[in-house]
Amino acid sequence: MKTLILFLWPMLFMAQTQFEKGTTAFNNQNYNRAISYFSDVLEEEPLDKMARDYLGQSYAKLDNWKKSAEVSKTLVEDYPEDAEYNFRYGGALGLVAKNANPFKAMSLLDDVKFHLKKAIQLDPKHIESRWALLQIYLEIPGILGGSEDTSREYASQLKSISPVDGALANGFIERDLENFDKAESFYKEAIELGQSETTYRELAELYKRSNQTIKRFEALEKAATKLNSLELASDYAELAITLNKNKGKALVILEALNLDESNSKDKRKLNQLKSKLK
Repeated sequence: MKTLILFLWPMLFMAQTQFEKGTTAFNNQNYNRAISYFSDVLEEEPLDKMARDYLGQSYAKLDNWKKSAEVSKTLVEDYPEDAEYNFRYGGALGLVAKNANPFKAMSLLDDVKFHLKKAIQLDPKHIESRWALLQIYLEIPGILGGSEDTSREYASQLKSISPVDGALANGFIERDLENFDKAESFYKEAIELGQSETTYRELAELYKRSNQTIKRFEALEKAATKLNSLELASDYAELAITLNKNKGKALVILEALNLDESNSKDKRKLNQLKSKLK
């Protein structure tokens, strides 16, 4: 027994080291490297729960939905009562279906709906699963089971759990249906409730789709200034560069940001944007 323990110890230590390297790479958004490390862990410990968890998420971050679904499926099989794993599998499978040919998509839809609905059964307040189902029922044709009414029902459920998500969900539906005035009203409601980057970005996306460039600039300017957001200021700057408009205003917005001096990544991005605007 002592000999066996001595034999296994180096392999266990190596797997642990690779796992730690993988989590570091994941947290640093280096997802390809994370995939390599977690794959190494699973070669030694094929059933390691957290290695599979991170591996599936890493594939999802790279929009490799097929691989993400494959990994998430193994987790659902081993942990069928885990709401998050059901959501991840159903969500990844749904995006595989979205990018597949119609016949392949049809063959996957039942599994997609099953696992997303199971996630809600296991966690009655699961927001992401409701969002996924809302989009599925809104986007697929009625002949394949799509339903605007069902989408609106999920929006209503979201509102009861999170008023901000409810407003965003209703805005999403109206925007998709090109009811732009109604969508604008819902997105402004979401902003009042949430004051987040997401709420402002969705309003800006509405103005993009409805070809309201002035309002799009105004929404991004207000958001970047109010939230001190480099991401939204970047959206404003990139739009100014693309349209060759409001470059001076973009520089003013960037200059007004109060960023963490220790964040070299943000500082580098800020300086790159400034140089592109000059």
